Amino acid sequence: MFEFKDLTNDNEFNASDYRLNSREFFEKRRTSKRPYVYDLRSSEAYELENIPGSHNLPIEHFETSIYQMPFAGDILLYGGEDGEVLTAAEILYDNGFDSFCFTDSFEAHLSSAEASYLSITDAAQKQIKDQLQNSDSLTGVQIIVEPTSPLKAKYRIELVESTAAGSIKLNLKGINIFSERKTASYLEGTIIEINGEGELEPRNPQLSISKLSGSLEEQIQLMLDEQVNPMLASHGG
Repeated sequence: MFEFKDLTNDNEFNASDYRLNSREFFEKRRTSKRPYVYDLRSSEAYELENIPGSHNLPIEHFETSIYQMPFAGDILLYGGEDGEVLTAAEILYDNGFDSFCFTDSFEAHLSSAEASYLSITDAAQKQIKDQLQNSDSLTGVQIIVEPTSPLKAKYRIELVESTAAGSIKLNLKGINIFSERKTASYLEGTIIEINGEGELEPRNPQLSISKLSGSLEEQIQLMLDEQVNPMLASHGG
């Protein structure tokens, strides 16, 4: 059985140098040219909820899979409540990786969701507030996320009177924003705006696979780096 290491007395590896809070973690994920996000929990936990675009690599397979880890790009780790991220981070450190970071548990990610994950244009803000003020029953807007793959999702927005039990609630510039807990991780980077038809529309440009460009060799390498290698590692090789 895989055992977690005790890092308390480890003088070489300093966990605080690589730990990010949820906001920093998502910012790193957005701004990195080549982010590789790994979920260290069990496959069952991963199937229930996960961060979009992450690859499931249970901690018991991690050490035997590091030879497939990308040396070019940023490795981002998250796990459960059992200290998996500390063990995985030390394994990377001991094997010469330096472009990696980790965050607290997945549960902590959900509980720390905040309004700063979202942005809203002035026109969209005015339209929503006008509609809410002209209604005696509407309480806010619901962002509805329909995942189509780990990397993509469809977004809709509706003005609502109430929301389902278990939904999270954010307050963005005086507007109550609701979203289902199971898709809360898809909110990061979402923009609420008015589309060309004059309708409210939530959009998340971050949740898309990079467009292929450059020479054929560069396009093939990009596909290997972003899709093939991480998926191989996520299945333990």
